[in-house]
Amino acid sequence: MRSRLAASVVALSLVAVLIAACGGNDSGSKKSASDKTSGLTVSVSDDTVSLARTAKSTSGTAGTSGTVSCTDDYSKLVKASTVPAPTQPWYATTYITWPATGKSTSATLSHSLKGDPQLCVVQSGDQGASAVIYFDAKTKAGVEKVQTDGAKTQQAGQATQALQSAAQAAIGAVSNKAFPTSGDTIVAAITSSGLYVKPVASESDVTEAGTIYVITGKSTKSSLELALKDNKGTIHTATEGVKGSPKLATVKN
Repeated sequence: MRSRLAASVVALSLVAVLIAACGGNDSGSKKSASDKTSGLTVSVSDDTVSLARTAKSTSGTAGTSGTVSCTDDYSKLVKASTVPAPTQPWYATTYITWPATGKSTSATLSHSLKGDPQLCVVQSGDQGASAVIYFDAKTKAGVEKVQTDGAKTQQAGQATQALQSAAQAAIGAVSNKAFPTSGDTIVAAITSSGLYVKPVASESDVTEAGTIYVITGKSTKSSLELALKDNKGTIHTATEGVKGSPKLATVKN
């Protein structure tokens, strides 16, 4: 049931990824940024891009093909309905040979970017490794806001499906026939399915339209309470046991 909604949210996330930006600038100065989780570093100078791996990086397989896609204006990318053409002045991409650990490889982008890179997305050809590499905190915050706003809009418009998806995702956190006592663990399980969720103490804290709330004050080891306000202001709830389908209801005003 979560397929359609989650797929839409994931698709939005993929758009943000595919528009990722690496770039050089007019002065030709080299710009570099790294992702600690993947152990990857991207450097851009004019139309030349380099991909480096740390000695301990486990991302990707040396010698295989990969791609690097870059932008100097992520705001244009998030408005695009399809993956942008590399002829767009704010988007550049290229194939690149995946480097060995402790090494780097270089390739020529489809063109140089006019401004400084905001973010770059790298992906191995077998899709076994990928990373969004941000060149500044402002860009990262902007992309995350776009993803959050998009998820909330989807969820507010499809409240029942969103709650069903969240409830099923939460079951994945069940251990020894019980929900975890930590609301954060349940939130993590639901978030991993591509949904936007927060923990709160009671239904009176359900204020934002589109946000899925874990009601910690009404949840137990055997039962989980979720709530979501739709785009008309109606609050929907879902009560989920450790197995089976959730019981859905609406809160009377």
